[in-house]
Amino acid sequence: MTSSTKPTATAPASPTQLRVLRQLYTHSPLTKQDIATQLGLSLPTVTAALRALEHNGTVARTTPRASTGGRRPATYSFNMRRHVALGVTIRSTEIVCIAVDLSGAIVDQRHTTIAARAEAIFYQRAAHIIEDFAHSLSTNGLTPLGTGLTVPAHVNAANSLDYERIGANIAPPVTFTERYCAYALAEHWARPHLHDAVCLFLGNHIGSAVIVNGMPHTGAIEHMQLVPGGPQCECGSTGCLNVYCASNRLAEEGESLPGFFGVLEQGEIHHRERMRAWLQSLGHAIANVHTVFDADVVLCGPIAGYLDDAEIAQLQQMSAARPTAARRIPDYSGSPRIIRGLCDKYQDATGAALAVVKAHLASLGCV
Repeated sequence: MTSSTKPTATAPASPTQLRVLRQLYTHSPLTKQDIATQLGLSLPTVTAALRALEHNGTVARTTPRASTGGRRPATYSFNMRRHVALGVTIRSTEIVCIAVDLSGAIVDQRHTTIAARAEAIFYQRAAHIIEDFAHSLSTNGLTPLGTGLTVPAHVNAANSLDYERIGANIAPPVTFTERYCAYALAEHWARPHLHDAVCLFLGNHIGSAVIVNGMPHTGAIEHMQLVPGGPQCECGSTGCLNVYCASNRLAEEGESLPGFFGVLEQGEIHHRERMRAWLQSLGHAIANVHTVFDADVVLCGPIAGYLDDAEIAQLQQMSAARPTAARRIPDYSGSPRIIRGLCDKYQDATGAALAVVKAHLASLGCV
């Protein structure tokens, strides 16, 4: 995952203000007395810090607490709407722009139908669409921190878009996040306990990212060889996970994923056989992952959204049945889990926006 420039928002100057801000980000709403007690500060010191934070818009007053006999004490919260971040994903026939606030909540989105083409006119139009969305946010009183663009993991120079040219036409700062890392960022934001995990994207193609110590990294697990001499993969090798678990191994030609799973629920024998083979291949791959990386596996993408609890449990059993995959490190409690992810259609755009938010919060010491 790479990024260009950092958000330009100014962090509070005082170490005390930073301490108060961090406390409010994780524990809002709090009264002055709450903050003073939790941080071991005097009330005048807390009052001065809050006054400065209110002035720059980082902190806002919220609903006063119930009275215990005197005046109702005011409460303060981190202002999650002080800034928003844009996340953009460009698909073959549309550009999707999503805005999230500092809590990660989606506050606005826009879908624009346009055919993606590796041409200067498209780059200009794409930049205009993104800039127009940012302007609409500003018009509605929201201050954009910057724009996160998702980029593909594996670039084919013959037909890929030049994301740098698109970014050059957008007001800075612009952050570039690899697509599957963006999926992983969204998963980690939703599940902060996932310090180490493998994210597998299951769709027309298989994609992957690895989360280590809370940071996503591009993976290539989709090109793990499951069957030497098997069908050829687009990577040039044979028998890859990408060959055996892409959506075309489930749905017949002309059949949609909803159509496949609808017929599967009716018990059609050929659909059941294809599903069984698909699960065996994925279970094999997950067991291989667990032989070298003792971490949870998060399944995201369109196929993952259709997997039921019984199929997730079946994958868990397949992995646990492999002795080398079931080993535990001394300080690890429990077995690595297989988790159905968020499975949001535009999760990569959300993750790209969260990359911008995360950088901003890090500058405030809130991550």
